[in-house]
Amino acid sequence: MLRNGVCAVRNKGYRVGRLLTMVVLFSFGMCLFSGCGTEKEGKRGKDLDYTVVPTEECPADFLAEINKKKINPFQMTYEDGEYCYLAVGYGEQETNGFSVRVLGLYEKGDGVVFETNLLGPEKGQEVSQKKSMPYLVVKMKKLEKKIEFWS
Repeated sequence: MLRNGVCAVRNKGYRVGRLLTMVVLFSFGMCLFSGCGTEKEGKRGKDLDYTVVPTEECPADFLAEINKKKINPFQMTYEDGEYCYLAVGYGEQETNGFSVRVLGLYEKGDGVVFETNLLGPEKGQEVSQKKSMPYLVVKMKKLEKKIEFWS
């Protein structure tokens, strides 16, 4: 059947073919990208023991390095005998009342993940306009594994 000089059957077949091509390409894309994900996804390994270290108990040379860098966000490690110290700082904040929370310290694959986040002042907490530079140091037994910092 001709409609405006174009075969209607051929035109319909063209649309079906185009739709089929789009479905195949979409399916291929989904298969291709389904294996992609962030490094944070996946099975969490064994939790590791750690101790939050007060400033006065940090090794002096490590504390000196922290004090040099704490105005900006930083992530550092320091080894001392059988222990490894991990430090994470979130840089200068406009007010006081901020703190750093450990979300986890655990093995993952062939590495160790140290996951933290920055907590703002609590609702109703009295806050001064004095700038602060929150950071946290933890101590763990030294492992021969790469440390990954997640914030």
